[in-house]
Amino acid sequence: MTTLYSSRQTKQFNKYEMTCKRCGACCGADDGDPCEHLKSFRSINNDLKYYCSIYSRRSGIHKTINGTVISCVPIRAKRFETWPGRENCGYKNVANEVYPR
Repeated sequence: MTTLYSSRQTKQFNKYEMTCKRCGACCGADDGDPCEHLKSFRSINNDLKYYCSIYSRRSGIHKTINGTVISCVPIRAKRFETWPGRENCGYKNVANEVYPR
């Protein structure tokens, strides 16, 4: 039973992670003071995309590029928060479907 549960949990986590559009909004890309670990790149279509350079160990206290102390939490914990660009966030949209208020 534990293996089945773990397998299902891993599948759900991976499915949820795939909803990320790499917009960077949840990490401050749209507010002018993003997390210091947010990095940008150009997609094949030349769209500006983002990623976290410390993604696997991102949770905890970090700083923005201007030095503001921030707490990075799993995106599912932010589902009731607001931030610039959230209307396009794949995580936010899925979280609202999976965890309705």
